[in-house]
Amino acid sequence: MQVKEILTLAAQGLGREDLIEALESEERTSETEKELACLLRGYNFVENEIALEYFPLKAEETFACEGGRLAYTLFAHAPVNVHKVTDEAGKNVDFTLYSAYLSLPAETKTVHVIYSYAPEKKDFGDESAFSGSISARLMSHGVASEFLLANGRYTESDLFQKRYQDALRAAGILRRRLSMHARRWV
Repeated sequence: MQVKEILTLAAQGLGREDLIEALESEERTSETEKELACLLRGYNFVENEIALEYFPLKAEETFACEGGRLAYTLFAHAPVNVHKVTDEAGKNVDFTLYSAYLSLPAETKTVHVIYSYAPEKKDFGDESAFSGSISARLMSHGVASEFLLANGRYTESDLFQKRYQDALRAAGILRRRLSMHARRWV
């Protein structure tokens, strides 16, 4: 699904036909351009929030390691969390995370890394990082909420935020809060 489709759904939810027309045409006023930029900024916030808090984007890569250090700049995406590192035989390798690199034992030659990453900022014609259980409708509620919040319409923003949270819960992504029952002494 494209970012443009999600922004169109958000504009429909907001009842803003002028934004829908502006998304499809190249001729835009400066005010419309600002509002579209606000919608796009909201999209990037929502996509980033989903990726970092609810549904991590994972990647797997194989690297040749020299000197026990693996710089994050070698990764295809900027890693947020490293989940697992294995050697060429498939055995787990101990690793330590530092701000600029991943530290591995010096004798390690080739490693397979599984990590999660944050999505890159998108533009109108780009593809969304999500598909499947993360629907365009779900993301459009979050985008509409962010747009309204940025424009100072807090009550309406709360309504869309509730719809967004409900859609996350329905997709099975939002976890319930864990609670422990109070102890009772007999």
